[in-house]
Amino acid sequence: MLDVAFVRFPASDAAKYEAIWNAANEQGLDTELRRELATNGLRVGVFGQQVPTQLRELLDQPANLSQSMTQVGEGDLDLASSRQHLPVRAGHRTIITASGVLKSLPVLLSEEGTVRGHQLQDARCIFSLKAYPQGDGGAKLAMTPEIEHGESKTRWGGTEGMLIHQVGQDRLVLDRLRWEAALRPGQSLLISGSSEIKGLGESFFTQKTGGQAERRMLVVRFSQAQVDDLFLPEQTSAPLATPGQ
Repeated sequence: MLDVAFVRFPASDAAKYEAIWNAANEQGLDTELRRELATNGLRVGVFGQQVPTQLRELLDQPANLSQSMTQVGEGDLDLASSRQHLPVRAGHRTIITASGVLKSLPVLLSEEGTVRGHQLQDARCIFSLKAYPQGDGGAKLAMTPEIEHGESKTRWGGTEGMLIHQVGQDRLVLDRLRWEAALRPGQSLLISGSSEIKGLGESFFTQKTGGQAERRMLVVRFSQAQVDDLFLPEQTSAPLATPGQ
């Protein structure tokens, strides 16, 4: 079970940004990956049982995202809600929507010192998340930034030994920026743009409201793991159900 929330505040409030990140542990990722993320304008860290006061105040504020941010599909998170309680199955791909649909999105990617540009149409920034319960009661979260774009196409895909007819957009999958984080119950993962707003961080984590630029941050809190029949291989094709009260 994960609690997922987006928070936002003025991009000009550098003091709040620094206070939040000063409380996060960024050392769980190796140095090279942190450098790749930073070059592309992204930042990832972990909080313990407590989050800093500045972030807690943002989490407690009622959400008021623009209507354009609520265009999500089945299984996606509605960014108009301040929080989502998200049940996930072990190893199954879950989508966290990080932007509305953008008619045109210029994307600059930095890879080993080389900058590549993409001009994507009807694009939407997402994170692909997979969770793996661990034997100690914790969980490993694996997340990959992706961008869906272009017209929806019909294709055949394979899963669990079957061919499935699927309709969807092309995806720009940024595997080089994939990261993993081990969390204990009550710990949280923080993802945002870097201190300098640029690259993917700008596409995923900035927006304008009333002409004012705002930063957004994604908080993913691991609430509990259920290593029971929900995660058994023979049950993975069953409908996903929220645990009872």
